[in-house]
Amino acid sequence: MKRNPAEDIVSFLSFSAEPCEHLKAVEKLSARKWTHVLQWLDDSGLAFYFLQKLRETHATNAVPGPVLSRLEDNFAANQLRVKDMSRRFGDINHRFDEAGVRYAVLKGFSLVPQFCPDATLRYQGDFDYLVEDQSLPTARRVLGEIGYCQKPQLTSQEFTFAVPQMARPARSAEQYQARAPHVVELHLDVWDSDLNRLPLMQRQFSAERTTTHIWNQLAFPALSDEDAFLLQVLHTCRHLFTYWIRMSCLLEIARFLASRASDEALWSRIEQRVGDNWMLRELTVVTTELVAGLFAAPVPRLIRDWGRGIRSATRVWTDHYARRCAFCDLPVYQFKLFPRSKLILFLHQQYEGACAEKNLVRNQLIVPSRLARIASSVRNKPSLVLNAGWWKRQLLMRRSIFHILAGARYVCELPRWWWLNRATARPLAESLDGQVRGGSLDSDFRATN
Repeated sequence: MKRNPAEDIVSFLSFSAEPCEHLKAVEKLSARKWTHVLQWLDDSGLAFYFLQKLRETHATNAVPGPVLSRLEDNFAANQLRVKDMSRRFGDINHRFDEAGVRYAVLKGFSLVPQFCPDATLRYQGDFDYLVEDQSLPTARRVLGEIGYCQKPQLTSQEFTFAVPQMARPARSAEQYQARAPHVVELHLDVWDSDLNRLPLMQRQFSAERTTTHIWNQLAFPALSDEDAFLLQVLHTCRHLFTYWIRMSCLLEIARFLASRASDEALWSRIEQRVGDNWMLRELTVVTTELVAGLFAAPVPRLIRDWGRGIRSATRVWTDHYARRCAFCDLPVYQFKLFPRSKLILFLHQQYEGACAEKNLVRNQLIVPSRLARIASSVRNKPSLVLNAGWWKRQLLMRRSIFHILAGARYVCELPRWWWLNRATARPLAESLDGQVRGGSLDSDFRATN
């Protein structure tokens, strides 16, 4: 099967023994292809990881001069942006501390160096904070005092703030400028059940359960290593369930696995944190195996053990669909004939029984979560109906076309999904039948009773 350039770049960024072997196809790309590849690198968050790997492997001559110049120019701009973001970040933390806000920094600068070796390799467009309920009013007041205004609230667990005078950036080059806007997000919970339509880890992550993290001479409360890993798993699944994911998030998990896969004490703590939450255990397996398959990262023994126990339909999705969904186009509402993004619904439906919402998958096909969030925003702030700029940013026509075509792709894929599940179930049924005939199941039953 012919690979697309994105797959070759991901293979080049992997922890495989011969990374430069995967550059041969990239070297043959035309100038027109490079236009699309550069956009994908920006959207996926891999642009500067790719540049760093080119430099480390002395392979900068594998890309055309204009491509290399653009990557280097954007990287220089991002270095200035990180410096400016660091200043703003330190100021917000200082003001939160002075006001007595109980918070934990999520993602962003807290990922350095466990998940990312250098903050300048990441594109960061927001600051995320987990705050205690009682600290929320104070945190909102503090942000207002330093010029942030709250944006229309889309969910009950997330509050977003932005600086009004900052213009919206274009994609690619402009997003790396120091003047490009950013937002501050206050989270009451790391997993929004309303958005993801799955009740999972509510209030199991707390701003009271933190460790002091030091980055760039700034000390701030952040999640412990085990919680940070689980948060990255949930962050990945959140984006999968909303039809897009930055490949850089998976690469950063791969880096964590590469350095911590053999840390038995860490994985013992992760096992304790997950406990009997079977859904989180399965999502951890799905995410880790996807990361390992893409970037050749090691799989910890605990995850291998969990992997042997996941349900057959989840195994089918992981083996046959996970990689395809990871390489879906970004943003998902770009026009593409029959996009694959909604193939995630095959996994989503495995947890329908744990969700209070009935007919979850059907509702996702007919009334996608984004449209539901738009309706909720209008209910909460009716004046948005008259805000032409807000409606323009919703891209309703593009999103509608995407959902129609992606839904059609899902329906066309149903026969193959059913066939794969029957093919997987057949050997299991034969194995169980053999055990019954051999008396092993009956003897096991007597032994436990």
